[in-house]
Formats: sequence, structure tokens, C-alpha cells
Amino acid sequence: MTKNCCKKCGSIKYVKNGFVRGLQRYRCQECGCNFTNTKRRGIHPALRAFGIVLYGMCGVSMYKIAKLFGVSDVAILKWVRKEADLIEDSHSHAESKIVMIDEMWHFVNGKKRKFGSGGPLTAYHVDLSDGNWALVAIHAAKG
Repeated sequence: MTKNCCKKCGSIKYVKNGFVRGLQRYRCQECGCNFTNTKRRGIHPALRAFGIVLYGMCGVSMYKIAKLFGVSDVAILKWVRKEADLIEDSHSHAESKIVMIDEMWHFVNGKKRKFGSGGPLTAYHVDLSDGNWALVAIHAAKG
């Protein structure tokens, strides 16, 4: 017999149990699982976790991750949904009276300078109730 182990329980106690698709099939004597001497299907769990990090933290699209790993984009969607279900819903919502201003107005109004923000800024460090923090920068008051 080949150096094999059960794919379900890892036991090395098995017997031959016929053929399937031209491959020798074995039956585990511990758990009764039928298996063949082929490599496991699917992506390594470390690569799966890396794909989820790429999607969630780095903003890489599901399609791009699928092309990198050689799987379908639907598989990536299932990975992300499965991990999202494991996250417990936190009920703490941070409220702030200071609103962060996006610098998109530079592009909308037409930026007049090649560098800088166009004037002095005042920055406020805000500690949020969920442990995060935010830095809010606004133009200094005139006068």
C-alpha cells in the first residue's frame, strides 16, 4: 500500500475499497470515509487568508485576486462572505461633532498651486470610542 492517510480524520488504518475514475479507492477503518490517493482540492488556507486581506485592507478587486490565485471570482466572494459571517457585530458606534473634510474641492474648483493645501491648516486629533482615532484638518480661521 502507498503511504497514505485518511483525508477526514488523518488515520493510517485503511483498506482498499475498489476503483473510482481509474484510481484506487480506500476506506478508513476509523471513520469509514472513502478517499483516493490524490492531493487535496482547493486553495491553501494561508493563501485564502491572504486573498481576504488583499480584498479587505488593500482594496484589490475580487476579479484580480481570482486571476492571481487561479480560482473563480465567485470563490473569492464566498471566502469574503464566510469571513464576514464570522465577525461579530459590534454595537459601539463612534459619534463625532467634527466632520472630516475631503480634499476633493481641489479638483472640483481647480487647484491653483502645484503643491500644498493653499493655506494654513488646523489639525484636531479625535479619539473614537471604538479605539480608533481620526485626524481632522481644516483651514485656520481668518483674522
